[in-house]
Amino acid sequence: MNQVVLVGRLTRDPELKYIPGTGTAISSFTIAVDRNYVNRDGKRETDFIPIEVIGKSAEYCANYITKGKLVALQGNIRVDNYQTQSCEKRTFTKVSTKEVQALERKNKLDSLYKENIQAGAIGLDYQEFEIIDNDELPF
Repeated sequence: MNQVVLVGRLTRDPELKYIPGTGTAISSFTIAVDRNYVNRDGKRETDFIPIEVIGKSAEYCANYITKGKLVALQGNIRVDNYQTQSCEKRTFTKVSTKEVQALERKNKLDSLYKENIQAGAIGLDYQEFEIIDNDELPF
């Protein structure tokens, strides 16, 4: 039986493509999954797992899930073999799935709130807050 269940955060926005001829949607992204133990240094290690979503779920991911959001997915491990231009054999492992569930909602108010703070419209001194861009997040 080849089945995997993962919960993790997207490290980048999903990339959506369509298979030529069939028009089947494929979305790809990577999730960061913390290991359930700490190493000798007392730090929790993280695995970065490539994900491929097929079908309607791929379109859902591209439209509603963004970098940093927590997701749960169920799929199977897929091992692809390929050969480089210099004739070296390589193996690439990813999780292929049709089932993805967002565990956090995409909040349209986040961007509106950020814009209002920058404009001073909320009545707060926006200089007291440090606004962090999503590109600065490590995941």
